Amino acid sequence: MHLAVPSSPSALRLVTRLILTLAAVASFAVLRAAEPKPPAGFRALFNGQDLTGWHGLNPHDTAKLTGEKRDAKLAQMRTEFAQHWRVEQGELVNSGTGPYATTAEDFGDYELLIEYKTVAKADSGIYLRGHPQVQIWDKNQIFDPKKPDRRPHLGSGGLFNNPPKTLGRDPIMAADKPFGQWNTVRIRQIGARVWVTLNTRLVVEGAPMENFWEKGKPFPARGPFMLQTHGGEIRWRAIYVRDIPADEAQRELATPPLPNPSQFDIAYGPHPKQLIHFWKAESTTPTPLLLFIHGGGWQNGGRLSGLSAMLPEMLKRGISVASVEYRFIAEATADNVSPPVKGPLHDAARALQFIRSQAAAWNLDKTRIAASGGSAGACTSLWLAFHPDLADPASADPIARESTRLLAAAVNGAQTTLDPQQMKEWTPNSTYGGHAFALGKFDNFLAQRATILPWIAEYSPYALVTRDDPPVYLFYTVAPALGQPQKDPTHTSNFGVKLQEHCRANGVACELVYPGAPGVKHATTQDYLIATLTAPRR
Repeated sequence: MHLAVPSSPSALRLVTRLILTLAAVASFAVLRAAEPKPPAGFRALFNGQDLTGWHGLNPHDTAKLTGEKRDAKLAQMRTEFAQHWRVEQGELVNSGTGPYATTAEDFGDYELLIEYKTVAKADSGIYLRGHPQVQIWDKNQIFDPKKPDRRPHLGSGGLFNNPPKTLGRDPIMAADKPFGQWNTVRIRQIGARVWVTLNTRLVVEGAPMENFWEKGKPFPARGPFMLQTHGGEIRWRAIYVRDIPADEAQRELATPPLPNPSQFDIAYGPHPKQLIHFWKAESTTPTPLLLFIHGGGWQNGGRLSGLSAMLPEMLKRGISVASVEYRFIAEATADNVSPPVKGPLHDAARALQFIRSQAAAWNLDKTRIAASGGSAGACTSLWLAFHPDLADPASADPIARESTRLLAAAVNGAQTTLDPQQMKEWTPNSTYGGHAFALGKFDNFLAQRATILPWIAEYSPYALVTRDDPPVYLFYTVAPALGQPQKDPTHTSNFGVKLQEHCRANGVACELVYPGAPGVKHATTQDYLIATLTAPRR
């Protein structure tokens, strides 16, 4: 189509103004964010357009002020708020300075959804009811042993201003996304108790939050949210909240908070990750012990993952509990451990030896120790159960002289073999295991199998089964289908069927549980552990 070009100067100016106006409108439309769309039951606290509903406040600057000085400081921070905070394309942005973005509204029991994105070396947090804080770290910071209670390497989401050596102060696991990506936070607060989920991972589980401003006094019933400014740019968006009704709050509080460990972060080795939480069951005689090893593919996870539901009942039944943290594959690789899986496996063995060395001090019965865990933690537990004793009676190290043998192992979703050929035969769409031997994707893992047969013989639980091994219990959530692709090939009960066959052939007791499984004696892992650890001595 041919368009006529205006010939007169006035017409040309009119067209030019029209084009500029349209461009400005288009630019505004691009820059103006869409209206917030909160999930059902939630409402928006940030409109994505301006600072309405927020003001500036740094409570640390006013905590010791009174009267006119306090009033003047509050007014100053409200005035300065817009100088430090801005809105860009639906994001609430701060460069790391100035008063905290504070809601005009106070909140009681609530569920908060919020997303953030930050930069290296930044430090921020979310104040709850005006109290610090759900911590946001740069988790790439190196741990400084001179500051043992400052542990950014453990990740964001913890209640950093709670007392050291209490559950909830640090996150259960590191769940931060890399810089440049948005992190999604879900916070539930009921009374003083707080649950934090970071990027779908539960990192704080119902821990009571301490009253920061009035130590020892009850946590306030209501207060504002504050978004901290501290050292670097941080962006916030999608800020939604819902009030938690009384009946829901009552149901949630019916489950008491987890007890703090009797021994918190006890080191069993020199690496910062080689730590144990220990809960001592009350008893006048030595107690049995549950050794818990968390899952996560030897690449993530945390010591309470999978343990929380069992812990109170174990202690009630007179069973002490130790939960082990260990080096992940990346950390073992950095320590030049080969193959990498040797790192987490041998860490678990060393932790077990260390615990046995503490038997007198911790009132433990060395002969009644059972291991448990899920996924990779389950694989580690089975490896301990089947591996020959790693004790070195001639060692000058008294810990190394302790046994690594178990009374039993009871596990959930275990990988029972690290042999890729067996995995492929049992479950054709298997994808797991290459990372354990630094071989990457499963196809390469399978192709390189012949070169790592000694490693498979040493680190695959299936390969280690012998007649003198302790009994094991295997729990899976889906029935097996040998030789068929599985929805979750990494945790398929095909693993369990084949290990049970192998155990029976070697005279080792193996109880296998899945939906419809025959001969089930214990419905859950917890049931098996309690029955085994509290059984009368023969």
